[in-house]
Amino acid sequence: MPATAAIRTSGQRRNRGVVRAAWIVGGLLAVLAIGYLVLHFMASQTVPRDASVNQVPIGGLSVDDAVKKLEVELGPGDSAALTLTGQPGQSAELVPAEVGLDVDYVASVRRAGGGSSWDPRDLVKVITGAGETSSVVVVDREAVRQAVSAQTDAFTQDPVSAVLTLDGITVTHQPMQVGTVPKVDATVDAIIEAYRDAAHRPGSDPREPIEVPAVLDLTQPEYTDQVIDPVAARLQAALQPVTLRTPEASAELTTERIAEVTTLTVADGKAEAAIDLPRLYEIATEVIDPLTIVKPVDATWRMQDGRPVVVPAIDGQSVTQAAFVAGVEDAFSRPAPREVDLAVESVPAKFTTEQAEALGIKEVVGEFTTYFPPSSYHNTNLGLAAAGINDTLVKPGEVFSLSEATGPRNASTGYVAGGVLVGDHIEMIVGGGVSQSATTTYNAAFFAGMTDIEHQPHTQYFSQYPPGREATVFEGVLDLKFRNDTPYGVLMEAYIVPSIPNRGSLTVRVWSTKYFDSVTASDPVMFNYRSGGEQVSTNPKCIPQSPSQGFDVTFQRILVRGGETTVEDYFWRYSAVDKITCKQPEPEPSEEPTPTPSPSPPAGG
Repeated sequence: MPATAAIRTSGQRRNRGVVRAAWIVGGLLAVLAIGYLVLHFMASQTVPRDASVNQVPIGGLSVDDAVKKLEVELGPGDSAALTLTGQPGQSAELVPAEVGLDVDYVASVRRAGGGSSWDPRDLVKVITGAGETSSVVVVDREAVRQAVSAQTDAFTQDPVSAVLTLDGITVTHQPMQVGTVPKVDATVDAIIEAYRDAAHRPGSDPREPIEVPAVLDLTQPEYTDQVIDPVAARLQAALQPVTLRTPEASAELTTERIAEVTTLTVADGKAEAAIDLPRLYEIATEVIDPLTIVKPVDATWRMQDGRPVVVPAIDGQSVTQAAFVAGVEDAFSRPAPREVDLAVESVPAKFTTEQAEALGIKEVVGEFTTYFPPSSYHNTNLGLAAAGINDTLVKPGEVFSLSEATGPRNASTGYVAGGVLVGDHIEMIVGGGVSQSATTTYNAAFFAGMTDIEHQPHTQYFSQYPPGREATVFEGVLDLKFRNDTPYGVLMEAYIVPSIPNRGSLTVRVWSTKYFDSVTASDPVMFNYRSGGEQVSTNPKCIPQSPSQGFDVTFQRILVRGGETTVEDYFWRYSAVDKITCKQPEPEPSEEPTPTPSPSPPAGG
């Protein structure tokens, strides 16, 4: 019995120990629970000490006060518009709250440890302090995407090439514009990232505008700035005056002169500015002549005692073309004012005596004579035209122009009024009658085998000329031109036999070396005749005109060289000539004068 009692007593002690331990553990848990509840209550009422959001201190504040403080200090910056930027001229403003971007200040306070929370980590902050945290950014990605998509047109443009033009001395340079197409998803990512970065800035930082570069696909134009800019810079540098100096003189090469020989080529994705300085040397006589001591003179040919003779070349003392080109080209690389020192050297004639002699001008290869009635204006005008044509040298490949040979045909050069066909009648105009020199020259060149470049017969037929084989000229409108396609030079001879008191004549000869075996013209074939009408003119300047028929005419030029024959066909249509009778206009009837009443005699007269 005693042994059993002892065992029961030991078990009872163990049970009482377990119960005591349970009470202890329970007590501790109760204390912890009470502490947890206290901490939870404290967190729900105030923000842990030392807590701050984006360096805005909110520790020890109530949750509501902390939220309000963040709204005041961070809200203006967090709600400020973002500027989405692209290429120049491309931008859009995005208001965060309108495009799915916002900051949750309640959640930001909770992140800092304030507010109702059962998270042990948050409750620990109540004891240890929260420290620095960042604000909570809320993003509605789909809303941001829709906002970016709505701005697609503002960020889409076609590529535009850089433009470079030269108009006289004016260089116009317009930069290129790249083509752009926005990448929507990548731009959305850029906006969200930029907003998050901005929302996490310290609250004490100044709130600068937020610019977000849009993400774009870029397309280069055909002509980029990299292609155009260097050429534009070269033009701008070149088109500046240059002063040229020798020991004896100086002269200015103007911008206008440089521009005359400057060409701009923009093609095939390339741009090039070419400045023809050798040509500039030739045309800028107002610059070269003052620097010249002795002007070089080219060799030429002249009629003397009825025969062509060579007039020898004369070498000069001046600025050489090579020195001019090198000096001006070097000046282009220097800023204004630009000056170039040049030496005076021996400058040979461009066309030497030997070259002139080699032209082989020795015999008449074409000749024609026309006649005119006694007339002072024919003598004057045809005499001046013949003097201009005479001694004109046409080298192989060159073109003869009657207008260039005679120069301006007006009163200032001595021409007088003469008969000119205007439409269907004759008028007296300064320079009238010169067309006879065109017909005479045309036929001389025709039989010399020259290549016809420009000629036009009269609209009405004049019987003193071969049908169809004649030409007219009109100042500034019609010209007579032929080209020397032979290997020999051509020297023109022209003279008149005055018409007073008898009829006069104009003769034109083409001197060269015979190139064709023969040059002949077929007889003209005239057909399709038609008659003119009658007109009565009351124009005070009317000139009476006899009628003549109009017709069509054909003929051929037959050229034979080395046994081979070339045939050229010609056709012309002449209008019929009306009979014109001049009649003075009837005088206007005069009105009978209204009689003036006699004054009444004075009373009592």
